[in-house]
Amino acid sequence: MIYSVENKHHSSVRAIRETWASHCDGFLVFSTMSDPRIPTISIHHEGPEEYENMWQKSRSIWKFVGTHYLEDFDFFYLGGDDLFAIPQNLKRYLQEILEVRHSTADDDFYVGRRFKGRNDTSYFNSGGPGYVLSRGALRKYVNIGWNHPNCSTDAVTAAEDVMMAKCMKNVFDIDLIDTRDEQLRERFHHFSPQFIYRWKNPENIEEHWYAQYNEEWKPLEGLMCCSPSTVSFHYVENPVIMRHLHALSTTCHRDLKEQAKR
Repeated sequence: MIYSVENKHHSSVRAIRETWASHCDGFLVFSTMSDPRIPTISIHHEGPEEYENMWQKSRSIWKFVGTHYLEDFDFFYLGGDDLFAIPQNLKRYLQEILEVRHSTADDDFYVGRRFKGRNDTSYFNSGGPGYVLSRGALRKYVNIGWNHPNCSTDAVTAAEDVMMAKCMKNVFDIDLIDTRDEQLRERFHHFSPQFIYRWKNPENIEEHWYAQYNEEWKPLEGLMCCSPSTVSFHYVENPVIMRHLHALSTTCHRDLKEQAKR
């Protein structure tokens, strides 16, 4: 699921629809105008249509999907229209989680890029690279969490990711998980590939909020920044770059398949 607005339909949303979205088992855009050609759905939510009210828009998206599609899919992935994802890697990684934990999608999973906020209890999965709810977790949110007083039902904030994390933890005791690979390389990336590759951890973490939010799991630098099984990047706003990244990832997957056959 992607959240967007009408003026992005023919740029970012179109690029997503023509690239990585084709590898999803289902795909919907929640926007300010319905368009079955994409498809987009004009989603009603409390309060104004603005970035500072993103939590209410996200709440309505989760409610809509949980009401109409809960039994159709195992996992549900939500992000913005500046998200580049590699669904093939996401599917493979989620399957690994289930196998390692001897679980099913009806168990509780909340998966993404861990951040630690500015206080000791503010742990959350960043909304930028998208986060995932299993069918079990979404069922609990729709049936109980959506109207639960400890799930910030009336909050007006852009921090939809923080609100969801608080709900998952405080109401259902669903924790974050470490989504890095065996070499501690991240799979979900809050920034674009060029930013992540060039990132240098400052000596003083107060110099950058990203360093503060990663204090407990310092990002690896350079070529070690990103797992080969990377799932997503954030801030990929240029449709040309979106298509370029998709071409690269498609080529890599094709090459891996050919190697596996030899």
